[in-house]
Amino acid sequence: MLSHGKTKMRPWCFAILAVVVPMTAQAEDLFIKASRVYTLDGPPLAPGVVHVRDGKIVAVAGELAIPPGSRFRDLGSGVLLPGFIDAASSAGLDGGRTESTVEVSPRIRACDAVDPSHSSLRRLCQQGVTTVHILPGTDNVISGLSCILKTSGDRKNRVLREDHGLAITTSSDPTEGNSSRNRPDSPYNRQPTNRMGVVWILRSEFGLATRTSTPDRAVLREVLSGARPVFCTSRLDTDLLAALRLREEFPMRLVLVGGQEAYRVRQQIAAAKVPVLLAPLSTSAGIGPESTETILNLPGVLHEAGIPFCLTGGDLLDQARFAVRFGLPKDAALEAITVQPARVLQLEQRVGRIQAGRDADLVALSGDPWDGTSRVLWTMIDGVIRAEEP
Repeated sequence: MLSHGKTKMRPWCFAILAVVVPMTAQAEDLFIKASRVYTLDGPPLAPGVVHVRDGKIVAVAGELAIPPGSRFRDLGSGVLLPGFIDAASSAGLDGGRTESTVEVSPRIRACDAVDPSHSSLRRLCQQGVTTVHILPGTDNVISGLSCILKTSGDRKNRVLREDHGLAITTSSDPTEGNSSRNRPDSPYNRQPTNRMGVVWILRSEFGLATRTSTPDRAVLREVLSGARPVFCTSRLDTDLLAALRLREEFPMRLVLVGGQEAYRVRQQIAAAKVPVLLAPLSTSAGIGPESTETILNLPGVLHEAGIPFCLTGGDLLDQARFAVRFGLPKDAALEAITVQPARVLQLEQRVGRIQAGRDADLVALSGDPWDGTSRVLWTMIDGVIRAEEP
């Protein structure tokens, strides 16, 4: 459980990180040459050079004049990609993911429970993930506010948004263990106890928010005004349709999370023009909290249907390779871990591509991204190499 009283996050956590993680000195100018540079803004440059200064990309081209005295890194046969973006993660949450003693907690903030030195964030950085969207858990019908941060760095540049979107669910997760017949002092003596109850609570809370204003409902009113997106965890086809019906009744900027059975209702999702943040891909059917029926080419099916989607849950490069193996075009696979999540999170002007003016978040690979033997050589965030192969 998470609660304001038990939250382990403290305002000084980020300051501590700056001490325990050595900070590489940032040069005035850095030029990086690679056999290929995947800018995600057209075909790869082969070869390509990226100019970095003060944490930003200054220029990218096939050739650039390198002034004397500038730092220079030559990757040789290695390649350069934009930093990967995990658009749905629980990395860094310490002490539990949800304040599960209540059904509705829209003001709970994931950022208050993030441990910035957590090993899960370091692992993501080592995998090439530079930006992460952290969602509270799904034990509640309405579980709180998400946050977006870089996987490493100092506080000034690391926290991109403390309170980004509202996390809700139309899954069975909030019903687990609940009973109206428990002891009165049990935290599980609460609603909902079935899927109907989950949807009823959502409709009730959003309906009340249109007529009354309380601190909790102020967050819901922001959602209904379009000022804040909603990330709804839905896995089964019926739950995905329930989320779409909720959006018809209460217009909102809806993003589906999980989406294991999205292929069953792809026409409806495509018509609604709602993006999907796919749960980690797997070769096993009937896995996960609700034993969903999945298919190996789920990303490919969504791509053919014109549905914007992202790959999430860590190991993003491996997931992209998995998706390509089972039918997704390579360009779409790279976009699903860079451009698409940047767009869904409304960060496309900062991250997701290698372009002048954007953050210098880069991943160096030893070879072709689709070669299973290629590995991450280093990960750069805001112009500083934060993780490097020994």
